[in-house]
Amino acid sequence: MNAFSRTALAKLVWLDPFSSLTQERLLYDGDRLDIGRAASNDIQLPESHISRLHASIACANGAFTIEDRGSANGTFINGVQIYGECDLAIGDEAHLFVSVLKLLAADAAGAADAARRVNAVAGDRASLRITRGPQQGQVFTLLKEELYIGRSTPSANWEIALQDPTVSRPHAFLARDGRRWKLFDLGSINGTAVNNQPVTGGKARLLRDGDRINFGGTLTVFYAGFTRRQAALETSRNGSL
Repeated sequence: MNAFSRTALAKLVWLDPFSSLTQERLLYDGDRLDIGRAASNDIQLPESHISRLHASIACANGAFTIEDRGSANGTFINGVQIYGECDLAIGDEAHLFVSVLKLLAADAAGAADAARRVNAVAGDRASLRITRGPQQGQVFTLLKEELYIGRSTPSANWEIALQDPTVSRPHAFLARDGRRWKLFDLGSINGTAVNNQPVTGGKARLLRDGDRINFGGTLTVFYAGFTRRQAALETSRNGSL
Protein backbone atom coordinates (compact mmCIF):
# COMPACT_ATOMS: atom_id res chain seq x y z
CA MET A 1 0.00 0.00 0.00
CA ASN A 2 1.18 3.49 -0.80
CA ALA A 3 2.51 5.13 2.37
CA PHE A 4 0.45 8.22 1.54
CA SER A 5 -2.78 6.34 0.77
CA ARG A 6 -4.38 7.38 4.08
CA THR A 7 -2.79 10.79 4.34
CA ALA A 8 -5.38 13.53 3.94
CA LEU A 9 -4.52 15.79 1.02
CA ALA A 10 -7.09 18.50 1.78
CA LYS A 11 -10.31 19.22 3.62
CA LEU A 12 -13.69 20.65 2.73
CA VAL A 13 -15.08 23.24 5.13
CA TRP A 14 -18.66 24.55 5.11
CA LEU A 15 -21.39 25.97 7.37
CA ASP A 16 -24.35 23.76 8.19
CA PRO A 17 -27.36 25.64 6.72
CA PHE A 18 -29.50 25.09 9.85
CA SER A 19 -27.12 25.07 12.83
CA SER A 20 -24.60 27.54 11.29
CA LEU A 21 -21.87 25.34 12.79
CA THR A 22 -18.65 24.81 10.82
CA GLN A 23 -18.34 21.31 9.35
CA GLU A 24 -15.24 19.60 7.93
CA ARG A 25 -14.57 16.58 5.76
CA LEU A 26 -11.06 15.33 5.02
CA LEU A 27 -10.22 14.32 1.44
CA TYR A 28 -7.96 11.36 0.67
CA ASP A 29 -6.57 10.16 -2.63
CA GLY A 30 -9.25 8.08 -4.35
CA ASP A 31 -12.18 9.79 -2.62
CA ARG A 32 -15.32 10.79 -4.50
CA LEU A 33 -17.92 12.63 -2.41
CA ASP A 34 -21.49 13.27 -3.53
CA ILE A 35 -23.07 16.49 -2.25
CA GLY A 36 -26.76 17.36 -2.23
CA ARG A 37 -30.04 17.70 -0.39
CA ALA A 38 -30.75 13.97 -0.04
CA ALA A 39 -29.59 12.08 3.07
CA SER A 40 -27.93 9.47 0.83
CA ASN A 41 -25.13 11.92 -0.09
CA ASP A 42 -21.70 11.88 1.55
CA ILE A 43 -22.26 15.55 2.41
CA GLN A 44 -25.90 16.48 2.97
CA LEU A 45 -26.93 20.12 2.62
CA PRO A 46 -30.64 20.09 3.46
CA GLU A 47 -31.49 23.33 1.70
CA SER A 48 -34.49 23.64 -0.63
CA HIS A 49 -32.56 25.29 -3.49
CA ILE A 50 -29.94 22.51 -3.58
CA SER A 51 -30.69 19.50 -5.80
CA ARG A 52 -31.07 16.02 -4.34
CA LEU A 53 -27.71 15.19 -5.96
CA HIS A 54 -26.12 18.55 -6.74
CA ALA A 55 -22.36 18.02 -7.23
CA SER A 56 -19.47 15.63 -6.66
CA ILE A 57 -15.92 16.36 -5.51
CA ALA A 58 -13.15 13.87 -6.21
CA CYS A 59 -9.44 13.42 -5.54
CA ALA A 60 -7.52 11.20 -7.97
CA ASN A 61 -3.73 10.96 -8.28
CA GLY A 62 -3.37 14.02 -6.08
CA ALA A 63 -5.58 16.25 -8.27
CA PHE A 64 -8.97 17.62 -7.20
CA THR A 65 -12.05 17.97 -9.40
CA ILE A 66 -15.65 19.07 -8.93
CA GLU A 67 -18.55 18.05 -11.14
CA ASP A 68 -22.00 19.59 -11.41
CA ARG A 69 -24.47 16.70 -11.52
CA GLY A 70 -27.18 18.48 -13.50
CA SER A 71 -28.30 20.65 -10.60
CA ALA A 72 -31.30 22.94 -11.02
CA ASN A 73 -29.58 26.09 -9.71
CA GLY A 74 -25.99 25.47 -10.75
CA THR A 75 -22.55 25.04 -9.21
CA PHE A 76 -20.12 27.96 -9.13
CA ILE A 77 -16.35 28.02 -8.49
CA ASN A 78 -15.08 31.35 -7.17
CA GLY A 79 -18.23 32.97 -8.57
CA VAL A 80 -18.03 31.42 -12.06
CA GLN A 81 -20.60 28.80 -13.08
CA ILE A 82 -19.22 25.44 -14.20
CA TYR A 83 -20.72 22.81 -16.48
CA GLY A 84 -19.75 19.19 -16.03
CA GLU A 85 -16.34 18.49 -14.47
CA CYS A 86 -13.81 21.17 -13.54
CA ASP A 87 -10.47 21.27 -11.71
CA LEU A 88 -10.50 22.41 -8.08
CA ALA A 89 -7.49 23.93 -6.30
CA ILE A 90 -6.60 24.58 -2.66
CA GLY A 91 -8.31 27.84 -1.65
CA ASP A 92 -11.16 27.54 -4.19
CA GLU A 93 -14.74 28.14 -3.05
CA ALA A 94 -17.61 26.05 -4.42
CA HIS A 95 -21.00 27.78 -4.26
CA LEU A 96 -24.07 25.53 -4.37
CA PHE A 97 -26.72 28.23 -4.51
CA VAL A 98 -26.30 29.72 -0.97
CA SER A 99 -24.09 27.07 0.63
CA VAL A 100 -20.33 27.54 0.22
CA LEU A 101 -17.74 24.78 0.53
CA LYS A 102 -14.07 25.75 0.64
CA LEU A 103 -11.17 23.44 -0.23
CA LEU A 104 -8.31 24.01 2.23
CA ALA A 105 -5.01 22.41 3.17
CA ALA A 106 -5.61 19.42 5.40
CA ASP A 107 -3.90 20.76 8.53
CA ALA A 108 -2.24 23.75 10.13
CA ALA A 109 1.00 23.17 8.22
CA GLY A 110 -0.77 25.00 5.38
CA ALA A 111 -0.16 25.21 1.68
CA ALA A 112 3.47 24.07 1.76
CA ASP A 113 2.53 20.81 3.48
CA ALA A 114 -0.38 20.26 1.09
CA ALA A 115 1.93 20.79 -1.88
CA ARG A 116 4.43 18.23 -0.49
CA ARG A 117 1.71 15.63 -0.02
CA VAL A 118 0.13 16.14 -3.41
CA ASN A 119 3.58 15.91 -4.99
CA ALA A 120 4.20 12.57 -3.26
CA VAL A 121 0.99 11.13 -4.70
CA ALA A 122 0.73 12.84 -8.08
CA GLY A 123 4.36 12.97 -9.12
CA ASP A 124 5.71 15.67 -11.41
CA ARG A 125 2.71 16.51 -13.57
CA ALA A 126 2.60 19.14 -16.27
CA SER A 127 -0.14 21.76 -15.95
CA LEU A 128 -1.70 24.94 -17.27
CA ARG A 129 -2.31 27.87 -14.90
CA ILE A 130 -4.77 30.55 -15.98
CA THR A 131 -3.25 33.98 -15.39
CA ARG A 132 -5.85 36.11 -17.21
CA GLY A 133 -9.50 35.38 -17.94
CA PRO A 134 -12.71 34.38 -16.15
CA GLN A 135 -10.98 31.48 -14.36
CA GLN A 136 -7.83 33.38 -13.31
CA GLY A 137 -5.82 31.39 -10.78
CA GLN A 138 -7.27 28.00 -11.74
CA VAL A 139 -4.82 25.18 -12.49
CA PHE A 140 -5.50 22.31 -14.91
CA THR A 141 -3.22 19.34 -14.24
CA LEU A 142 -2.47 17.38 -17.44
CA LEU A 143 -3.36 13.88 -16.26
CA LYS A 144 -4.11 12.35 -19.68
CA GLU A 145 -1.87 11.77 -22.70
CA GLU A 146 -4.21 13.78 -24.94
CA LEU A 147 -6.50 16.67 -23.98
CA TYR A 148 -8.96 18.87 -25.85
CA ILE A 149 -9.41 22.53 -24.88
CA GLY A 150 -12.62 24.38 -25.64
CA ARG A 151 -15.34 26.71 -24.45
CA SER A 152 -17.39 25.53 -21.49
CA THR A 153 -21.00 24.73 -22.44
CA PRO A 154 -23.65 22.39 -20.96
CA SER A 155 -22.78 19.74 -23.57
CA ALA A 156 -18.99 20.27 -23.61
CA ASN A 157 -16.85 17.18 -23.05
CA TRP A 158 -13.40 18.80 -23.28
CA GLU A 159 -10.82 17.85 -20.67
CA ILE A 160 -10.07 21.59 -20.25
CA ALA A 161 -13.25 23.68 -20.37
CA LEU A 162 -12.72 27.45 -20.43
CA GLN A 163 -15.55 29.75 -19.40
CA ASP A 164 -14.63 32.39 -21.97
CA PRO A 165 -16.84 33.39 -24.93
CA THR A 166 -13.74 34.12 -27.06
CA VAL A 167 -12.75 30.42 -26.90
CA SER A 168 -14.05 28.12 -29.67
CA ARG A 169 -15.79 24.73 -29.37
CA PRO A 170 -13.29 23.02 -29.57
CA HIS A 171 -10.32 25.38 -29.63
CA ALA A 172 -7.03 23.48 -29.30
CA PHE A 173 -5.49 20.07 -28.65
CA LEU A 174 -2.61 19.01 -26.35
CA ALA A 175 -0.74 15.74 -26.82
CA ARG A 176 2.15 14.24 -24.88
CA ASP A 177 5.13 13.18 -26.99
CA GLY A 178 7.58 11.38 -24.73
CA ARG A 179 8.64 13.94 -22.11
CA ARG A 180 7.39 16.90 -24.17
CA TRP A 181 3.95 18.33 -24.89
CA LYS A 182 2.70 19.39 -28.33
CA LEU A 183 -0.01 22.01 -28.88
CA PHE A 184 -2.28 22.25 -31.94
CA ASP A 185 -4.86 24.89 -32.86
CA LEU A 186 -8.11 23.39 -34.16
CA GLY A 187 -9.08 26.22 -36.48
CA SER A 188 -10.29 28.41 -33.62
CA ILE A 189 -11.91 31.76 -34.46
CA ASN A 190 -9.79 33.89 -32.12
CA GLY A 191 -6.60 31.86 -32.37
CA THR A 192 -4.03 30.13 -30.20
CA ALA A 193 -0.64 31.75 -29.59
CA VAL A 194 2.50 30.72 -27.69
CA ASN A 195 4.57 33.65 -26.41
CA ASN A 196 2.55 35.88 -28.78
CA GLN A 197 3.42 33.71 -31.80
CA PRO A 198 0.30 32.26 -33.50
CA VAL A 199 -0.06 28.47 -33.76
CA THR A 200 -1.46 27.99 -37.26
CA GLY A 201 -1.79 25.65 -40.21
CA GLY A 202 -2.39 22.51 -38.17
CA LYS A 203 1.30 22.46 -37.22
CA ALA A 204 2.34 21.30 -33.75
CA ARG A 205 4.12 23.66 -31.36
CA LEU A 206 6.42 22.00 -28.82
CA LEU A 207 5.96 23.58 -25.41
CA ARG A 208 8.66 24.64 -22.97
CA ASP A 209 8.40 25.23 -19.24
CA GLY A 210 7.06 28.74 -18.66
CA ASP A 211 5.52 29.25 -22.12
CA ARG A 212 2.63 31.75 -22.15
CA ILE A 213 -0.30 30.39 -24.14
CA ASN A 214 -3.32 32.40 -25.31
CA PHE A 215 -6.57 30.59 -26.06
CA GLY A 216 -8.63 33.46 -27.42
CA GLY A 217 -8.71 36.01 -24.60
CA THR A 218 -7.63 33.56 -21.89
CA LEU A 219 -3.93 33.63 -21.00
CA THR A 220 -2.30 30.58 -19.43
CA VAL A 221 1.21 29.54 -18.41
CA PHE A 222 2.48 26.04 -19.18
CA TYR A 223 4.50 24.31 -16.45
CA ALA A 224 6.37 21.15 -17.39
CA GLY A 225 6.21 19.95 -13.79
CA PHE A 226 3.91 22.22 -11.82
CA THR A 227 3.52 20.14 -8.67
CA ARG A 228 7.21 20.12 -7.73
CA ARG A 229 7.65 23.72 -8.81
CA GLN A 230 4.75 24.80 -6.61
CA ALA A 231 6.05 22.79 -3.65
CA ALA A 232 9.42 24.51 -3.99
CA LEU A 233 7.79 27.94 -4.18
CA GLU A 234 5.65 27.29 -1.14
CA THR A 235 8.68 25.97 0.74
CA SER A 236 10.67 29.13 0.04
CA ARG A 237 7.79 31.30 1.22
CA ASN A 238 7.08 29.35 4.39
CA GLY A 239 10.57 28.28 5.46
CA SER A 240 12.47 25.05 5.00
CA LEU A 241 10.55 21.78 5.27
